Amino acid sequence: MDTIGARRWWALGAMALAVFVVTLDVTVVNVALPTLAGALKASESQLQWVVTAYTLALVAGMLPAGLIGDRYGRKALLCVALLLFVAGSLGCAYATGPEMFIAARVALGLAGAMLIVMVLSLITVLFSEGSAGGGRDLGRRQFHRLPLGPIIGGWRSPTPGGLGVPHERACRAARARRGPHPRA
Repeated sequence: MDTIGARRWWALGAMALAVFVVTLDVTVVNVALPTLAGALKASESQLQWVVTAYTLALVAGMLPAGLIGDRYGRKALLCVALLLFVAGSLGCAYATGPEMFIAARVALGLAGAMLIVMVLSLITVLFSEGSAGGGRDLGRRQFHRLPLGPIIGGWRSPTPGGLGVPHERACRAARARRGPHPRA
C-alpha cells in the first residue's frame, strides 16, 4: 500500500473514533442520570436539560458547522471540534452544579455537530468513487456501536465526568500520521 493510501486509512480510523465518541455521548448520560442527580443536586427539570441540551446543540450546530468548514477548511475545523469536545468533557468532569454541567453539554453538542459534519465531508474527499467502500461503511459501523453508550455509562456512572478525554487522546494518536489536507 502506498504512503498516501495508508495515511487515508489512518485518517479514517481517527474519524471513526471521533464519531464513535459523539454517538456514545448521546446515550451515555441517560444511564448516569441517577448518579448525576445526586452528585450535582439537580432537579428533574435540570436533568431533562442535561439530556436535551446536548442533542439540541448537536442538531442546531450541523448547518453552521458545514458553512464554517467550507470557508476555513475541514481539517482545521475537525481539530477545533476535537479541542472543544475535550474542553466540554473537562467541563462535565469538573462541573460543580447542574448549570455548569448543562453548559458543558452544550459545548459537547456543538463539538459533536462539527465532528459529524466534517467527518462526512472529509470521507468524500479522502475516498474516491472506486475506493469509497471503507468510507461508506463508516456510518453503518457506527450504528452498531450505539448500544455501547448505556453499557459504558453504567460502568462509568460513579463519576459525573465526561468520557471524551481518553478517546481524544486516541484520536490524537491516530491523527499523528497526517493525511492529505483537503480544503473546500
